[in-house]
Formats: sequence, structure tokens, C-alpha cells
Amino acid sequence: MNPAKNYDLAIIGSGPGGYVAALYASRQKLNVCVIEKDSVGGTCLNRGCIPTKALLHSAFLASKIKDSGEFGIDIDGFKLNFPAITSRKDMIVSRLRAGIETLFRGSKVNLIKGAAKFKSADTLTVNGEDIHAGHFIIATGSKPSALPGITIDEIDICSSDGILQLKEVPKSITIVGGGVIGCEFASLFNALGSKVSIVELLDRILPTQSREVSKKMEMIFKKRGVTISTSTKFNPTSSPGLASPGLGKVLIAVGRRPDTEGLCLEGIGISLEKGRVVVDKNLRTTLKNIYAIGDCVSGPQLAHKASYDGILAVDNILGHPRESDYSNIPNCIWTDPEVASVGLTEEDAKAKHPDARIAKFPYLASGKAYIMGRPEGFIKLIGDSKGNILGVEIFGEEACDLIGEAALARAKGATIKELSRVVHGHPTLSEIFQEAAHIFCGTPVHSV
Repeated sequence: MNPAKNYDLAIIGSGPGGYVAALYASRQKLNVCVIEKDSVGGTCLNRGCIPTKALLHSAFLASKIKDSGEFGIDIDGFKLNFPAITSRKDMIVSRLRAGIETLFRGSKVNLIKGAAKFKSADTLTVNGEDIHAGHFIIATGSKPSALPGITIDEIDICSSDGILQLKEVPKSITIVGGGVIGCEFASLFNALGSKVSIVELLDRILPTQSREVSKKMEMIFKKRGVTISTSTKFNPTSSPGLASPGLGKVLIAVGRRPDTEGLCLEGIGISLEKGRVVVDKNLRTTLKNIYAIGDCVSGPQLAHKASYDGILAVDNILGHPRESDYSNIPNCIWTDPEVASVGLTEEDAKAKHPDARIAKFPYLASGKAYIMGRPEGFIKLIGDSKGNILGVEIFGEEACDLIGEAALARAKGATIKELSRVVHGHPTLSEIFQEAAHIFCGTPVHSV
């Protein structure tokens, strides 16, 4: 047997779950390989988080430039250079991908390119060769979901993967699905000048957030010219995007599904449920030496959740038992304004905790928000009668960065009263935490 093909741990997939697990494991002195059938970095780096946020940042800057007169800066001749925007996006992805490969080499993680499938509980086959390992982690992620009867050709009807390959800004775009992915792309293309329509089957957009945030985002979108149709089933024959071939696009953004096909999992006794790998609290599958993490198991489909899973799985493999807990995983939505939350929403908190109450502080009362020209938004603290933090929701500028403080406070068991005593720099957006905490405690400062 070739020693080079024997490993302590073999990981299938190099996304934010797989590559983080590999680096963490290798630094714990495990002999590790990563098998990747596509590009290193997975969906997040190549077709998800990084490229979409690169485009959104360009769109955000474009919006700021349009509003520059508010700051006493007059700009004439401003125009968008979409090829340059996409080129920058591609450069960022390429550089970060190279960074992961450099980390692999430096950490002695062996990268094997090819599609993997299981032959047995201790053997994979890749490119016709056997890979043996004591433990395995399945980190194959997810892929865009489709709609029955609708063919995604990546020309007129695109997935969230294909839409990133556009060479020019579409005149119009119909986005099917008003969840996180759909709303982020709506924010992007609206800022770039497309006529945007959202079609959502449910009664509101952003259904994972509070109804207040859903309503607020809908109002802002409509004010910017976005057409929103809720409680509506998509009909391709009446889509304004397809009415003008070559000019309009349709984006199918109805969620993502586990990418577990072709691994021969059930053939070796691993249980699946609607394509998702069944795991216990330790992320162990029905075979004790095989674990699964990230989008291909239950829980939120988020890159940072996958990384959390990866480290947790490796700890269990190393004999340091840990159970997964997703109650403190932050949700981040890079619309404009941003939305972020952690813990329970207002509705869920009140349903589970009869004593739950909320405290809100508006961006309108934040000096820093005014300085930035972004006074739209609020923070909402949700707590119980003892002042425990049940949830936090932020709607406004830099919400996705600010939510980290809320996640830390919840993780360390800080009460809302303790949060009110944390000193924040002035003027900063982070002061909203202290202000909302004072309101909750009945000691409001910059509010009535």
C-alpha cells in the first residue's frame, strides 16, 4: 500500500468548512488530505460570499458617489465600468484562492483534485486511485435549487452561480425568491441601474427575519423602484425579464440543496434525508469514523457555520467531545441597508418566552450614523425578565460587522444590564448597543 495515500483524515470539499477543518487538523499533527473536484474555496469563495460581496461593495460605492453632493462633494462625469467591476471581483477570488493553496502547502495538507466516492468506510476512490484514512469529513456544500418545469440555461434564466458570469448589467432582471440571496442581488442590480422585480411565493421577503425588518426592507426597495410581488408564483411566460431577449434576465434564487450526489454514501451505510447527510450532535454520521459538516447537514447554510462545524468535527475526531449548537450563529444579509441578527427573532422570542420584551434604538439618534449620511435603521434587543439576551436584530449601516458584539455577549452569557455598562467609543455606530441596553433597563439616555 502506498504510504502517500494513507491519511489520518481525508476531507471531501475545500469550502469554508473543509479547508478550515483541514488547516485546524494539520496543526493538531494529523496527516490530512483534501479532495476537491472543482476550485479550491468552494461555493463561498468562488460563487457565493466573496464574489457577491465584492460586487455589492462596488454597488455600494456607486450609491455613495451618487449621494456625494450631500457631503459637499460634486462629481461630474461619473459612470459605471461593469467589466472593471467584474474583473476586480475575479481578482479578489483568485487571490484568496491562491491564499488557501499557500496555507495548504505551508501546513502540509495534501490537495487532491478530482471527484471522490466511497468504496468502503475506510476507503475513497479519486481519479481511479484509492485513498485510505482513519477518519473522513464530508464537506461538499450545496448547490442552487431549481424550480420544476423551469430550465436554467445560464443565459436568459440564471442560477445564483451563473448570474455572477454576466458581462454587462441587464436592462431588467426578475428575481424569483425574496430570501437572502434574492434580496442581495436585488440590492446589487438596483444600484447598478437595472429594473428589478422580485417574485416571492411567501407573504413577505426575508422571511427568516422579523416581520418589521421584512416590511422595512420592502418599503426601501419599493422607494428605489424595485417591484415586489409577494404571495405570488413565478410564471415565466409573463416575466418582464424574458419579454426582451438579450436584455432581460431571470434569476432563480429559491434556496440551495445539499450537494451529496455521486459520493455513494448510502452504499456504505450512511443515512441521508432529502439529500442531506444525517448526523448527530457531534456531527458524526451513521458510521462512527465519518463526519459531515456545513451545508450538506442540517442547520443554517452559512459559511461561518461550516467553519464552526469543521473545527468541532476535528475536535471530536481528536477525542475532545463537543456538541454542535447553532443558537448563537449570526445571520448576515448584505443588502443596502444591511441586516444582521443573532438568537431569536422578536416573534419567536415572544412565542417561546411569555416574559420577552424588546428595546429599540434608532440610527436616527446616532451621531455617527448622521455623520455617515446613513441614519436609516435601528437595533432591537430582545430579552427576558431577568435581562438575558434572547436575540438581537440590527437593520442599518455596518449591521453585519456590528452583530459580532451581540454574538460575543450571548456566547459569554452577558446580561443586558452588563451590556449597558460597556463603554463604547464616541462617535461610533457601536454605541447603539449601550443605548438600546439602557432603554431595556429603564435608564434611557439619548431617547425619550
